[in-house]
Amino acid sequence: MGQIIEVKTTKINKTLIFDLNRSVSGQEGMTFNNISEASLIPDVSGQLALKLFQEIDDIDTIFIQSNMVTINFQRNIGNDTSNVEDTLQNFFIFYGEEE
Repeated sequence: MGQIIEVKTTKINKTLIFDLNRSVSGQEGMTFNNISEASLIPDVSGQLALKLFQEIDDIDTIFIQSNMVTINFQRNIGNDTSNVEDTLQNFFIFYGEEE
């Protein structure tokens, strides 16, 4: 259940900028510096940041504003952005428990 998020990726050195086809936060935006900060925010942007910190290594900061997600890494991650894109695309995919 749920829909896959369409993601357009821009890479600039240690920064990845993702343009999503739906909004995941308000217009003011939020910055998350670590997994602890993300775990304290119960809304969609906090849950997305938490999932990214849990699944992706070497994240320095995450900034989420409306339909834009900017992730700064501690190192240059090269051209392989597929694991981050997969996490974003499948964020709204939920499956109920089987009976």
